[in-house]
Formats: sequence, structure tokens, C-alpha cells
Amino acid sequence: LDVDGGELVLKSRLIGVHKRGSGASVEKEEVFEQDGKVIYRIISGAFLVGAKDFKDSGTTNSEKVEVPKRAPDSVVEVPTTETQAHAFRLNGDYNPLHIDGGFAQMSGFKKPILHGLCSYAMSCRAVVQQYCDGNADNFESIKGRFAKPVLPGETLVVEMWKEGNKIVFQTKVKESGAV
Repeated sequence: LDVDGGELVLKSRLIGVHKRGSGASVEKEEVFEQDGKVIYRIISGAFLVGAKDFKDSGTTNSEKVEVPKRAPDSVVEVPTTETQAHAFRLNGDYNPLHIDGGFAQMSGFKKPILHGLCSYAMSCRAVVQQYCDGNADNFESIKGRFAKPVLPGETLVVEMWKEGNKIVFQTKVKESGAV
């Protein structure tokens, strides 16, 4: 990207809807272009709890990745703070689930949960520090799946395995052992 600015064109499309357990996985693709050249390509998904009465359609980028059956090659602990979700709201996600205890309880949680993107970013940072010399330019892409919520103040334990030119990782919550 030009450091002095420029114009990006965003193209977004739905790429697939698929049955997953108690609901549906919905995937979309967003492509950012500048002067006809792809700058970023983001594929993201959302899980819709309770979705039913539909047929699978489109494509999926979802894949099950098994962690190797050996001890991790590297483990990094990443603490979060009690106020982490307050600061992370600066990314534009103002969902009250992350800061309002009453709203969190109404949503089925004991207390506010950390933004998924926050725990994801912290895990990614651990991988970049450990295997990319702390330089994001040495990093190409990442795929992940959110399985359990993280509470502000909990410690993330990022376990990493080097498999050829890929790093397989899983993040656990130290206090509960949840993956």
C-alpha cells in the first residue's frame, strides 16, 4: 500500500453455508484491490447457532487440523488483563458482550468474554515472535477456529509445532485447560 494514501476497492461475497453441529457455518470472502491488484484477501466465517432447514451450498475453506501427537516444539504463555476487552473495543467491535456483565449473563455467560479477534491476534503474535523473528513480513497467512470463550484476565498458552514450512498451533486457557 502507498504510505501516502490511495484508493482501495472492496469486493465482498458470500461463498458458502454449511451445516455444522447445532447450527450453520457461513463463510464470506473480502478482497481489497488497488489499481486492479489484489492487496488483501480475507475469508471469514460465522457460526449461526440453531440454524436449520437449509441445504449446504457453496464452498468451504474450513478444514480440520490435527495437532501432532508429540510434545509442542514451542510453548508461549500470553497473559490477558481484566481490562483487555475495554481497550480492544478500539478495533470497532462495541458488542456489550465484552464489557457489560448484565448483557453477558443474558447471553449465557457468567461474565463478559474477551473478543475472539483479541485472543486470535495474541496467538498469532506468539507465532510471529517464535517463528518469524518477530517480523510480520515473514508471515504469510493464518487459519483458525474459535472453540471456547476466553475471559479477560486469563492466560493464553500457545502451543506450536513446526511441520515443514507450516506452524500448527493451538491455544489453551491456562486456568481451565480449555482449547
